[in-house]
Amino acid sequence: MIHIYDSNYRGECPSEMVEQINSMGWLEKHYPDRWPLIFHYPAEVKAKPQYMAARRKCGVKPGISDIIDFGQIRGAFELKRRDKTKSKVSKEQIAFLEMVDASGGFAAIVYGYDEFLLAYSDYLAIVNSDSAH
Repeated sequence: MIHIYDSNYRGECPSEMVEQINSMGWLEKHYPDRWPLIFHYPAEVKAKPQYMAARRKCGVKPGISDIIDFGQIRGAFELKRRDKTKSKVSKEQIAFLEMVDASGGFAAIVYGYDEFLLAYSDYLAIVNSDSAH
């Protein structure tokens, strides 16, 4: 199952990049023990076709989630703007999240920083309950 975190807020909101920076800053500050295995996969690049072709040959793929936690249970978080109407989830992003879920990971689409905090809390609850067994 892909978890969806949407507050139903509609209106002015920060860009996806600001939401990403805030989310990653929060993770680094509050989870320094997990931080080495948390990363962003920068797939959103505009460049010449030759460079994009070289990136594909190097293994860069479309649809990889914005925030990956590569801990004992993988977490994949596709981060969007707080107002759901201001950004779209691509079919490649959905496909990636479905693969994460099918392989036993936690997959989520989150609309904004506050929703990311909720999603990450839910993810950690699963991680912690799994490590308790």
